[in-house]
Amino acid sequence: MNVERLTGAQLDYWVARAEGMQAEVKHACGMDWCQVDVQYVGFIQYQPSENWHIAAPIAERQRYVTYPRVREDGKIEWLAEAQLNPEFHAMFADESPKVAICRLRVAEAFGYEVNE
Repeated sequence: MNVERLTGAQLDYWVARAEGMQAEVKHACGMDWCQVDVQYVGFIQYQPSENWHIAAPIAERQRYVTYPRVREDGKIEWLAEAQLNPEFHAMFADESPKVAICRLRVAEAFGYEVNE
């Protein structure tokens, strides 16, 4: 699957994998979520695409730059760019800066395509 098309629990799953975690997508009551096993804590829900407390440290550590731009339809979208990495340079855009950061992290770790 193209990284640009990843959303929700699938995107969170691939970010967890990029971060070196054992992850699993769970399904219950019509919902999907990504679950990771944290040492000494147990299983937790992992949502970097929704949670700044997870996405921001990734962006800072990987030295991603995020900035807004106005689309032709007048809506704002956010760009996440890996400018400072000499071995990988890419940019992803989304209405959510957290989603753009997550897609960039997955592409940096696995390339622009991932296996479902």
